[in-house]
Amino acid sequence: MSLEDPTAASSQMSWEEAQGIARHAIDELPTATASVNDCVGSVLTQPLTALADMPAYDTALVDGWAVSGPGPWTIKPADRMDLFAGREFHEPGARVMLRDGQATQVHKGHPLGEGVTGVVAANRCLREGDLLKLSSTDRSAQGNRFRDEIAPGTGMRPRGIDARANQVLLPAGHLINPAVAALAAAAGHDQLEVIPPPRVALIRVGDAALASGIPRSGLARDTVFPALPGWVQGLNAQTYPARWVNDGDLSLMDEIEDLLCDIVITSGPSTGAAIRRILYGLDAEVLVDGVAVNPGDTMLLARLPDGRPLIHCGGSAQDALATLLTLLAPMITTATGQADHAIKMRLDDATIGDRYRTTLVPVARSKTSGNGVGLITQGGPGGLLALSDAMGLAVIPPEGVRAFGTVTVLPLPVI
Repeated sequence: MSLEDPTAASSQMSWEEAQGIARHAIDELPTATASVNDCVGSVLTQPLTALADMPAYDTALVDGWAVSGPGPWTIKPADRMDLFAGREFHEPGARVMLRDGQATQVHKGHPLGEGVTGVVAANRCLREGDLLKLSSTDRSAQGNRFRDEIAPGTGMRPRGIDARANQVLLPAGHLINPAVAALAAAAGHDQLEVIPPPRVALIRVGDAALASGIPRSGLARDTVFPALPGWVQGLNAQTYPARWVNDGDLSLMDEIEDLLCDIVITSGPSTGAAIRRILYGLDAEVLVDGVAVNPGDTMLLARLPDGRPLIHCGGSAQDALATLLTLLAPMITTATGQADHAIKMRLDDATIGDRYRTTLVPVARSKTSGNGVGLITQGGPGGLLALSDAMGLAVIPPEGVRAFGTVTVLPLPVI
């Protein structure tokens, strides 16, 4: 379909219909067991629980002295093994670290055994030989005497203050980012039951764009492949090294059939003629062939004979991004059991719609409204400057949007 022929959009599939088809073009992926060291990007299939109290023992909040009871205190040299006498940190009945009237030096985060009633910061103490006293400004007066005494629990982070054993930390369906992997390790997990991220193979078709160098001989630089892997990963999928196929239909067919992946994505000339020939030769089922949306009107979705979906996303970065957010994003939510990432926000600017199609426009967060977005009017080279500054694409329906009306915003994929 040519942009010079807008009425042709009225016969194409709507943007909403294309998204709905994409959601049902793939099944949920099977679960797997993953190490906490290799689970980032996966999705929890079960709630993440604490296997022990967090922290599993009392710890020092400051560098200083662990003390028992009121002072002055006799300094007791101690190493780490004195704390628990070989017991696991979470086991009850660990050896008493200190007896009443004793103190030993500790550092912030140091585990504390039984008998410790508080931790005094180093700058609040005075050491006189083997005795430790509070500085005069920190001592409490009782009649004519001063007492070296601190409130129980001072300077200590109590065991279980963050979470108790078996407490649910995160629900099932939560995406595992690096912080979640660290939390799982802190909670005592070595492995997790997860849905791994879908594996996506990327193929660039044809030689109508340059892979390197300055644009020359009527050819422009390819803008899709530098961006495509990052955008796909930002949608929580795993990518393989991109492949460039420009030596004929048979090579492309062999490449597609040999790929070990869950989803195939191709890019190339916006007409997608080569892809359509390949799909016909493979006896694939075409599910979406053109969508009434700008950019990305030539996007294509098919189901290969082995059940894998194939997405064709055109030859420009704008077409590719529109295709990924329209077709790939809903597929990934289905494959991993995640919620839709689209959000509702208020658009500061009145926007005239295209009566024949949906328009996806770059927006940035509003400077005057907490839950608002504004249009980015600076397009730059092929609109890439606008995408560089955008937080998402606003979905403008054919009838347009009034100022401060609510729109759906598709967040830009970010690694």
